[in-house]
Amino acid sequence: MEGVTAAQMREVDRRAREEFGIPELILMEHTGYAAARAARRIYARSRGRGAVLILSGSGANGGDGFVAARHLDNWEVPVRVVLIGELERVRGAAQVNLEVLQRLRVPLELVSSLRQWRGWASRAGQVSVILDALLGTGVSGAVREPIRTVIGWINRQRKPVVSVDLPSGLCADSGRPCGVAVRALLTVTCGLPKRGLCCAEGREWAGRVEVADISLPRALRPCSS
Repeated sequence: MEGVTAAQMREVDRRAREEFGIPELILMEHTGYAAARAARRIYARSRGRGAVLILSGSGANGGDGFVAARHLDNWEVPVRVVLIGELERVRGAAQVNLEVLQRLRVPLELVSSLRQWRGWASRAGQVSVILDALLGTGVSGAVREPIRTVIGWINRQRKPVVSVDLPSGLCADSGRPCGVAVRALLTVTCGLPKRGLCCAEGREWAGRVEVADISLPRALRPCSS
């Protein structure tokens, strides 16, 4: 399977919203739910005493992580969320889901600088599973700080990692790291497989790939055109 490019996926998302009236909140809800189910499954196998650590960026990929955190909390799976980025940069559906988390009092910490990240990492505590929701298909150019350092930390933990849509830092089109990339055990990709996940190099970073049904209309799937 060839997979879709980042530009093609953006067009599918746009058409789902504008032509079929499916709001981003619905697409994000399905994505986050699928990621949460995968994380819960791996957490159950890990038999660890730590939490599921959700590392979220300030974009839509981070919003998927907020949804996953809500479901995990509802299932009584211990969860911690760290937002890597500026709070005011969280917009749209991601902001809605972040506000829900805050009302539910799910443990949430904010890290907006490399100095703050290093302070957080020094007291990270026990972690059994990491859910990577930092960067999605929108990444362009080399990954910048503090996310670059966060990705390095993830890869050193030797914990099972579930990535949402793409391993953070991986180019959706080429399957090559943008300087650095998360090495995942499992990648739950949204709606359609991304081209970078279908090549040999991309699979080395993505691990096992599961395509989540996020309620995209059948008419928008490539095989339907």
